[in-house]
Amino acid sequence: MIRFALIAVSVILAFDSRTGASTYPDVAIDSLLRAGIDLTLRQKYDSAQVMFRTLSNRYPAHPAGTVFQAGVLQTIAMDYEELVAENGFDSLITLSKRQADVLIEQTPDSPWGYFFRGTALGNEALARAQRGDWLGGVVKAVSSATGFEEALHKDSSLVDAYAGLGTYYYWKTRRIEFLTWLPFVSDRKVEGVRLLKLCAEKGIYNRMPAMSSLVTVYLDMAEYERAEEIARTALAEYPDNRIFLWGLATALERSGKHEDAVLAYSRLLAALVNDARPNPYNELVCRLNLLQLRLATVDSQTREGEIRAIRTLLKGSFPDHLSERVKDKQARLAEIERVIGSQ
Repeated sequence: MIRFALIAVSVILAFDSRTGASTYPDVAIDSLLRAGIDLTLRQKYDSAQVMFRTLSNRYPAHPAGTVFQAGVLQTIAMDYEELVAENGFDSLITLSKRQADVLIEQTPDSPWGYFFRGTALGNEALARAQRGDWLGGVVKAVSSATGFEEALHKDSSLVDAYAGLGTYYYWKTRRIEFLTWLPFVSDRKVEGVRLLKLCAEKGIYNRMPAMSSLVTVYLDMAEYERAEEIARTALAEYPDNRIFLWGLATALERSGKHEDAVLAYSRLLAALVNDARPNPYNELVCRLNLLQLRLATVDSQTREGEIRAIRTLLKGSFPDHLSERVKDKQARLAEIERVIGSQ
């Protein structure tokens, strides 16, 4: 607690000279956060966890290390189409919220306790929704947004809070669009996109998550050129990041740029099969998308080779939460084979 108390009394505003955004005022914490985030985006998850555990070990009462350890687990789940592991993840979330509450109590005028609490609650909201607890997810998402709003009330230059807040504003409205004609239901999609763009331009810790959210939002809005632009910008810094490769390939496919989409999916497939850890569901989807795009441009021998690879993947074991989606892929392969047979 002594080390934490020293951190607490030293909380003053610090700024990134390039963007003017607030950075965490303790240089050591700021440095470890940036290093761990960079490793996460390079998908070196074990190394990222070591970095964030080092942060927790050096500052055992501070929420930063535990919040971002949970964030790595959430990112892994997204990358491999898994449900986030309950035991370790839930314990980290519980601890990080408690630590954030103490930070708020000790430094009530600082935005950082609210920021870390909002981040923890945002991760918890997503995990609950993925597990099927939609009501619990909504409740946590509202609490997360409240934390980010309070952080910005304390310091309007804490641009990183815009990532979670912008995502919440957009998708909250998107899910209840049929009610926006009512006087007490406001449409905040435009505001959500604006906040995400600001964080993507100026954020320090959440710049890439804001860009990832923007890709998803632009795909939802059918603004495929913008989704492509954001994905390419992110890939210029992290060329093997599979989440942004998915965004790029999807944007190109939906915009009708089939040759470019083939290149993007081929790049993604290489990233999937060269990864040290198997990723069978995503490999299955990627191969199916490639096969569909290349039906008219490859010879029958190549098609048969791809179909065999897909059939092999379909024979594998998949978790229960993917069972319906795997059935959909089986039906899709059957339709492709029917089209080939009719040619």
